[in-house]
Amino acid sequence: MNFAELHSYYNSLDIHGHVADVIAKGTRSDYPVSHALVPEPGFVYFIIEGSLAISVADSELIIGNIVEHLPVGLMERYCPLAKFEYMSMTPVTVIKLSWDDFDEIFINATPERVTELVTILIYMTVFSLDLHFERKQVTSYQTIKPMLFRYLYRQQTHQGEREGVAAFIMRRTTLSRTHVFRVLADLKEGGYITVEKGKLVSINKTLPEDY
Repeated sequence: MNFAELHSYYNSLDIHGHVADVIAKGTRSDYPVSHALVPEPGFVYFIIEGSLAISVADSELIIGNIVEHLPVGLMERYCPLAKFEYMSMTPVTVIKLSWDDFDEIFINATPERVTELVTILIYMTVFSLDLHFERKQVTSYQTIKPMLFRYLYRQQTHQGEREGVAAFIMRRTTLSRTHVFRVLADLKEGGYITVEKGKLVSINKTLPEDY
């Protein structure tokens, strides 16, 4: 599996029965790219459109991605020791929901709503495991390789994405700028990828297994 397949399958699931209630009871906000979302105590935030990057507080390393219908602030509610920062990677639409309304919609509701919430939380875990696997490969090239597919998928699904491919990789790994640029340059020279103005435009043929 890869992120594109996971995301596509996740979006195909019939787990959106709660969305109308979340929108009706919550407060909507629209934020531009690079907006820092700071969860307030007592509230959960649902992403309706767009995506957020998540990082540990006071760290620039992106460790995860919050996509459609995933809740922000739920980890902080149940684990106050958790300190995360959230940054919009695309324009986002967010619904701010109080804990009481969240409990009414999900916890004190029908079994179907509980199933929806459990499914959403499971996919939060699956997305995190996929990221962990992607970025813990044996070599740096094996880390970069799947991230090229992830970046290209983001370009295709998030119109107006401005982040360059090199920055995308460096903000999510501990790889050096020099090494990332060298690998990208070599892949471009070999005709494997097309990069224009810093953005990956296409993967033209099967990427080499090793570098």
